[in-house]
Amino acid sequence: MISKRKIIGAYSKTLLEDKLTVAELVKLVKKLAKESIADEEDLDTYYRKFWIVVADLVEADIINKKQHDKYFWKGIPRELQYAISHCPKARDADFKSNQVPEVEKAMEAGCFVLRKAAARGGWGKMSKKGKKGR
Repeated sequence: MISKRKIIGAYSKTLLEDKLTVAELVKLVKKLAKESIADEEDLDTYYRKFWIVVADLVEADIINKKQHDKYFWKGIPRELQYAISHCPKARDADFKSNQVPEVEKAMEAGCFVLRKAAARGGWGKMSKKGKKGR
């Protein structure tokens, strides 16, 4: 049986606070950006942690949809950002390379990229291979 203490301990203090601020969102995104995203499960975990904080800020009109997308994007490691932004699933007809994809499209493309990487030995192996060629 899982105790209440273990469940509460699984969430950071920030995730359990009643009133969230943009500063707390920035702090969380910086923290999450340091974590590894190696597979779809990691990406989903990132999304859930991010959503717990950002949902109230969006609902209260403290941040808008574009800001929501930008904050989400900042929490994704650079190599994965690159792979996602070059995936057709992240783009629409008007997408420019300097734009941030919408969260939904980034998630869809991220899952696709990570699934493809898993079939080729995993994201870590693929991202290291890409570094060797540079």
